[in-house]
Amino acid sequence: MYRDIRLRLFPNHPNALSWSRDGQLCVIASETAQILIPNDLKPHHASLRTHLLRSIQTSPEVAPADAEVYSIGDEQGPGYARAAAWSPLGVSGFRRCILGILTTNHQVKVFVPGLDPWSDWVIHYDLTKYLIEYSGWGNDELNEKGEVETTLRMRARTRSFSWSSEATFPASRWGESLLAVANDNLEIVLFRITHDHCSIVKFFKGVDLEIVRKVGLRETWVSCLAWSPWKRVLGGDEGDNNNNKSKAFLAFGFRGKVYICPITASLESGDCSRSPEDHDPSRVSAVAGNRLVVGNSMSDVHPVSAIAWAEEEISGCLILAYAIPRSVKIVAISSDGGVMSTREFVNGFVDHVAGFCFTPSTSPSRVMLHLASSNGRTQIIDYTPPSGHMSEKSTSHITEGVGDEQDVPMSDAPPGSREEEEELRDIASRWTNVLEERKQDYMAEHDLSTCTSRVYGIAASPMGGIIAVACSFHPNDSLQYITASKEMTKIVFGTHHGWEGAWQRRGLLAEPPSDEPRVPTPIQISSEAFLFEIECFGGRSAGIADRIRKSLDKVCFPDGNGWDLKSISIQSTGVGACLASNLLAKRELNALRYKCCLETISDPANPRLSLLINTPPKENPEIIAHIICNILSVPRNSATERSNLSIRIIYSLACIGILGLYNIRPVVELAQEAFLWLSTKVKVDVRREVEISDRRISDLEVMERGEDDGSGLQEIRDKDKGFTSRLEKCALCDQGMTWSDLRVAECSYGHRVSRCTLTFLPMKDYKLTKECMVCKRTVLSEAILDHEVENNSTSTSRNNGGDGGGSSGVGDEGEMDDGGNTTSTREAGSASSSSSRRRGSSPAAASSASQGGVGVVGRRGDSTLAASILTGLDVCVHCGGRYWTRGEKG
Repeated sequence: MYRDIRLRLFPNHPNALSWSRDGQLCVIASETAQILIPNDLKPHHASLRTHLLRSIQTSPEVAPADAEVYSIGDEQGPGYARAAAWSPLGVSGFRRCILGILTTNHQVKVFVPGLDPWSDWVIHYDLTKYLIEYSGWGNDELNEKGEVETTLRMRARTRSFSWSSEATFPASRWGESLLAVANDNLEIVLFRITHDHCSIVKFFKGVDLEIVRKVGLRETWVSCLAWSPWKRVLGGDEGDNNNNKSKAFLAFGFRGKVYICPITASLESGDCSRSPEDHDPSRVSAVAGNRLVVGNSMSDVHPVSAIAWAEEEISGCLILAYAIPRSVKIVAISSDGGVMSTREFVNGFVDHVAGFCFTPSTSPSRVMLHLASSNGRTQIIDYTPPSGHMSEKSTSHITEGVGDEQDVPMSDAPPGSREEEEELRDIASRWTNVLEERKQDYMAEHDLSTCTSRVYGIAASPMGGIIAVACSFHPNDSLQYITASKEMTKIVFGTHHGWEGAWQRRGLLAEPPSDEPRVPTPIQISSEAFLFEIECFGGRSAGIADRIRKSLDKVCFPDGNGWDLKSISIQSTGVGACLASNLLAKRELNALRYKCCLETISDPANPRLSLLINTPPKENPEIIAHIICNILSVPRNSATERSNLSIRIIYSLACIGILGLYNIRPVVELAQEAFLWLSTKVKVDVRREVEISDRRISDLEVMERGEDDGSGLQEIRDKDKGFTSRLEKCALCDQGMTWSDLRVAECSYGHRVSRCTLTFLPMKDYKLTKECMVCKRTVLSEAILDHEVENNSTSTSRNNGGDGGGSSGVGDEGEMDDGGNTTSTREAGSASSSSSRRRGSSPAAASSASQGGVGVVGRRGDSTLAASILTGLDVCVHCGGRYWTRGEKG
């Protein structure tokens, strides 16, 4: 199992642990939050601090609130972290997750990484400011009561918050998510937050109660917000575009009751051809339905301490669980909000619930609920929803100081056999047993007869097969303490007996009766979370990786060696979305990507090396072929014809097509067509490239007739390699770059630079590049689009008054004017020096800055091919990993 993480801090609130969908693990304690980022042999620990934010606020001093609504947390609280919630994938600039923190002074802050994912995180949005400045509250209540200041204070105080999963829409590839915030005015506010946008979408009353403003008679507040998974809305009024509507239930607790409120989110019709980075704040709307009571506690004064939903429907119903004193209740809810059944599982716990989460079980018709109390007692429920047959029953196991060896009966494996050994290792690695083992180790280390366990939170991994527990151990007798300096919080990792079902639910192992896995997309399961899950299994990771590899090997293209290239089609509108759909959503290519992730594990027997590699894995020719065919199939508009960067990308991919994949007819034919377009439309001298493509077509005809299997033509093909590029020259010696390698561009004098693994252009300014966190491949970043705008503007000024020949960026000899850091002409030296003094821009900045620039958006608003590629393909096409900007660290 993954090694323990030791932190010299103590969380001051339960539910202190939270695991993001891209594998980042956050633990909150006092004014700090520590974030474990799986990226290296020694995992990086990023951090953020909440109390520093108050010292830099410049808002004017406000008088204390009246006694009946006075809040110590709001008025005098230090702003310690109280709760944390991660956004779904795709919200941040590089399609990662961002973090929301609720503080003890009732404020919500949204944090993003500073310069890179493992640097200290910085605040991006302060939602309290939006609550104060929001103008859509309405003045009816304020006019009637005349308590404007008091009501505004209560609306700005946040008591609970929760981030929804992504609601999928056909026009939004990454989906849309909403952040629900419950304030002190018994209202629930829905925010839409992305890396470049924050707005209030909707607010509604959580409960229809008059707020009592009297000292000692303060009403309780809405707590424990939790979102159900989204479901596409079917049917509706005539004329409604129901494909753009999704529905989810928002659950919350109030005065001993559990409510659910249906929320319908819609994506209003808009221009779907816009860049993925160009968000339209007016496109998302939400409607709240009538509240329903689905559960209750022992009485109105006994609170509901935790609420959680299962991540997907089980047997056609939604599963909601909530914890109350001495028991846990699980409710099966129909799609219209009706309660199908309620089951109570008594545990006798009266202490705080420190953690509460669902994971997949061994069967698709079951789900597991994990609970831990602050005193270290645990409960695991294997729940089966009601159905027509009751062949399977729900089970509950409670541990109080002992492990769960009795969870599953031992099999009939012979004593001492390998099967028995694996089964014993499986039982020992369960998180309840790991927690008990750490307690026994602590007592043995300090020579204690007994000790106390404290649990601060538990969290399920993104895949659902691993449980992380934040805990600490202390002597029962205060006289037995040695020194406080030896006290620390540990994060331990363990499995559960349904871990194999988690791999099947995520689509990476075949789920009976099918022989092939479903295979998720990088939008659903990030490669970082996939690798970290395997890494957490420790010495068993080699066997798990081998099983997944064999399962993914069964996924192949339907036409064998054709790789399904003839079916590629790209529309003239929404090019970036079409490229992403063809390249990142194809099942066969995603199977190759997850196998590429497994290749980064240099030594499966030593899981600590899983993300520490020196060179990227070997490229998959199937992925390269699909990159070439998709990009060369894009309809070329007038903006692309005037874009130097787009022209060079087309030329580069066509060269790779004739030199690297010459035995695949669709690739060679598209490469030949691209050369002819460059010759006629852009007036580039590509006569030699056209001759090579003609020879490749002839070779294919010989092979198709069966006269040669390809081996006899190898010598002729090798002679074609190494010709000098007409569009790329060395920045040091002004010599042409030769075509001989996919990864390295080398000039005739031996100067070498790396090639972009997406466009295969030489990269000479690393401040305009980004690197995949998984496979370490480097590609050009969106910042080069802004760079091209500046250079094209300079070129336009030089050619002002010309006949248009300068607008194409091509000189008399077919050489390109400087359109970015990867070109090399006689002016390239000064341009490169200028670019090296600039810092790398973020994708959002590059996109917004380039909207009106030449070479990025045409006169009719059409995006160039380069902009569609670099903004649409926003995760690594080779492994599905997330990028980070290398230039930011330089």
